[in-house]
Amino acid sequence: MKLKFLLLSVLLSCLSATAFAQFTVRGTVTSDEGEALIGATVIVKGTSTGTVTDIDGSFSIQVPGQQGVLEISYTGYESKSYNVSPSNNNIAASLSVSSSVLSEVVVVGYGETRREAITGSVTSLRSDKLEQVPLASVEQTLQGNIAGLQAVTGNGQPGANVQVRIRGIGSISASSEPLYVIDGIPVTAGDITRSNTTANTMASLNPNDIESVTVLKDAAATSIYGSRGSNGVILITTKSGRAGKPKIDVRTQTGWNTWAISEDRRLKPLTSQQYTEMYLEGWMNRGETLTRAIQRFNGHYPGAVTFGANGEIQQINVESNWIDAISRTGANQSYDVSVSGGNNTVTYFASGSYFSQDAPVIYSGLDRYSSRLNLAVTPSEKFKITNNLTVSYLDQFGMSDGSFWANPLYTGYFLAPTIPIYDDQGRFYGDHQSFFMGGNNPVGSLSGDDERKFNQTRIMDNLSAEYEILKGLKFRSAWAFDLINVQEFFYRNPRYGDGRNNGGFATETAINELNWIGTQTLNYNTTFAEKHGFGALVGYEAQKNRRKGVVASGEGYPDPTLRTLASAATPTTASSDLTEYSFESIFARLDYNFDSRYFLSGSIRNDGSSRFGVNNRFGTFWSVGGSWRISREDFFQNIKGIDELKLRASYGTNGNAGIGNYEHWKLFGFGSDYDGVPGGAPSNVGNPNLTWESTTAFNVGLDFGLFRNISGTIEYFTRESDNLLLDRPISATTGFTDLTQNFGAMRNSGIELTLNADIINKSNFTWSLGGNITFLKNEITRLDEDIIDGTKIRRQGYDFQSYYLFEWAGVDAQTGTPRWYTDETKSELTGNVNEIERFISGRSATPDFFGGFNTSVSFKNAITLDAQFVYSFGFYLYDTEARFLQGDGSLTPRSQTNLVLDRWKQPGDVTDVPYFRWGGNNNSNLANMTRWLKDGSHIRLRNLTLAYNLPTSLLEKGKLRSARIYLRGTNLFTWTKDKTLYMDPEAAINGLVSSPVPNLKNISVGLDIGF
Repeated sequence: MKLKFLLLSVLLSCLSATAFAQFTVRGTVTSDEGEALIGATVIVKGTSTGTVTDIDGSFSIQVPGQQGVLEISYTGYESKSYNVSPSNNNIAASLSVSSSVLSEVVVVGYGETRREAITGSVTSLRSDKLEQVPLASVEQTLQGNIAGLQAVTGNGQPGANVQVRIRGIGSISASSEPLYVIDGIPVTAGDITRSNTTANTMASLNPNDIESVTVLKDAAATSIYGSRGSNGVILITTKSGRAGKPKIDVRTQTGWNTWAISEDRRLKPLTSQQYTEMYLEGWMNRGETLTRAIQRFNGHYPGAVTFGANGEIQQINVESNWIDAISRTGANQSYDVSVSGGNNTVTYFASGSYFSQDAPVIYSGLDRYSSRLNLAVTPSEKFKITNNLTVSYLDQFGMSDGSFWANPLYTGYFLAPTIPIYDDQGRFYGDHQSFFMGGNNPVGSLSGDDERKFNQTRIMDNLSAEYEILKGLKFRSAWAFDLINVQEFFYRNPRYGDGRNNGGFATETAINELNWIGTQTLNYNTTFAEKHGFGALVGYEAQKNRRKGVVASGEGYPDPTLRTLASAATPTTASSDLTEYSFESIFARLDYNFDSRYFLSGSIRNDGSSRFGVNNRFGTFWSVGGSWRISREDFFQNIKGIDELKLRASYGTNGNAGIGNYEHWKLFGFGSDYDGVPGGAPSNVGNPNLTWESTTAFNVGLDFGLFRNISGTIEYFTRESDNLLLDRPISATTGFTDLTQNFGAMRNSGIELTLNADIINKSNFTWSLGGNITFLKNEITRLDEDIIDGTKIRRQGYDFQSYYLFEWAGVDAQTGTPRWYTDETKSELTGNVNEIERFISGRSATPDFFGGFNTSVSFKNAITLDAQFVYSFGFYLYDTEARFLQGDGSLTPRSQTNLVLDRWKQPGDVTDVPYFRWGGNNNSNLANMTRWLKDGSHIRLRNLTLAYNLPTSLLEKGKLRSARIYLRGTNLFTWTKDKTLYMDPEAAINGLVSSPVPNLKNISVGLDIGF
């Protein structure tokens, strides 16, 4: 009995020791390059025991039992597993950069996830694509880098507004711009100025502060944003600190800006010789004698040209090149300092920067001052507080565009070269007002005699607190505001130009906007039975926007150096306005995955907006999505060459709330009636049934990885926009001519392909290629009446941007007179404008396909060469100023461009330029005709960078972490399909070009140093 008891005791002791045994494993986690990976995850496989590495990459963890397996992972790196035991308890883990894009952590709406779990269409751009690009705003860097996305300025003014379209145009009259979200704040984007030509609130953001830009394109990705997600969502995440030693980065860059369009392609003004010959010819073609034509010339330009006895030109006495006089080589410079670091409790990122850019037109430029402080405090494992604060100031100097005399690039071509730039007193000449153009002098205007400027102060702050209530269950409360103050000033001098007739005039504008938002979310994530992953998000959000504007004007400035409104002799106008809107929303999202193979997601959001009628103020938007990671299936494991294969599909709805704040209200306007007596009258008929534009989106995509060095995505999408908001004509007997209503539908569909490949990946040499292409088709699917909008028509069955023009047929070779096709059959020609009609000829401002491609070469990780190209094909540009600048003499006696040199002069001349005649040539400069239309298809070298990274030996001597010197060119080369294209092909989305500041070509040198 005693022996049995003894044996039983020994057995129980052994079992107890085995049951409660554990051992400690210590180690470090580094990258293949030997850099410590801070915050890497270390988990004991099959348990909930885990830890993260500290500031030097080290860790310590208790492993139960006598052996185990550690799983070590880090974002963007391949995970590794290590067998451990009491005798093998010191691990030196080295992780390789992940070859699978599916392991990447991606920011999504109200959170983040691994790319493998995404069921929608999401594309991200990392900071290395954004930093030190010599462009004023981050949106400009997206062009060519994101499939399905167009980003164009249409104006080279530094800080100009950038038009962004994701998968086409989604509305006829409401906004087609995406929603911008910075660190969780839906922010104001675009141009909110009143008198400025173009501006961009987003230019206040320093691209060097950005960690990533994520573009959400389909319903599965955007429906969580409900009524503002139909045009896509752009999520911008700024940089944050990591625990460790402080890291200091200093970046500086300087460069030069010129016209992006080469000198041999762009329009040129006439010389005095060319203009004089044209001038005389224009009068003689009208029936005047040479003698009488010379008399007219001398009356307009006394002493400018000396004529011989037979009327020949003997000597040119005045030679003014107005375009050269307002052009320059602009300067470009930036200075940026940032510091980041922290410990296990507090982390920080702080930066300060200055950016300055001059356009290749005098006076036009931008200065930006910005600072940022991002803090994160983790007082306990369950509680975290973050605050992201940025303050910026913009100072922009610009010019007018369009067919206005105040536009120097319009006036500069019109002004005759026989007009002097300076008068006898050395002042800017302005005595030509007696016969045309009000005595405008663009050189003087841009040299300080006139002003057009604006400045913007912007403060954004986002404070959030997150608490883990239970394991996997977190509550987050975030409160943010976005404060924008804009000051505008427009002044025209009293001596010449537009201000001459009223002694000079000025307009000042002040705009204050406050946007605040509060977001409360409850987020739960868990894994059960090892293979089932579940996530749930519910939230409530409230937002209010308030914008107030004040405008005042005055005229009569006795002293041109005193330009405040207080110095004006006569105040002319003063007004103010206040607009507000608000949103209130609840939303939810569910995510499920099985064994990281099958993924399901669903989201729903209910939005209420003050912008819509009381009968339709709330809308519900939803989406469902699913994906299948085929490459994880057992049957796929023996398939060689295919590393990743994932099929995904989504379907859902969005809304569009991008309309005015009071369209649904019956409004009264107050002021003075026709007798000057104060009073009020109805100003808006109102529509209580006004509701959201709705978009139904379908997306199917295939993500793949091949041979461990090729990755790509192919997607098909459709966007069906319904209940389009339009101003519909109503009977004038109501006192109004139109009413904003919901009617009409439109579809965008297309295919996107993205492909990236590591062609060579050796230790001393790497070469990679990448690119994307988007095929896009737009069609208005329901519209019960045509809408003619300038050069275009909105008609059911056609592209939204279809041109609707008179069809130009060239010049009659025998008479030099213009010809047109009479109708869309193109079977008959005529020279009589009364016999022609406008029609759709199949040309559109919407491209057939667009995208970008890039390549990168690295030698010994020291020398790198990167190139990026952007392209767009199958779209047309319309020059709105051509009918004036190429008017064939219709505007006496304004000069023309060099295109007039190809004019018809005698029978048999084959040309597309009619003969020149003062007073015009048979309506040859008719508006809305295809003579002014050009094929905009092009390929542009957007970026070329040659860089040198200092070797480690030199860095150690200088006690530096990194150092890089580079030479970069932007918009260096442009190829166009149409060899006669003189405009910059990267024009506005609508294809209309109106003599803007030219887009910039930039060459810069830069130095980046890390301490």
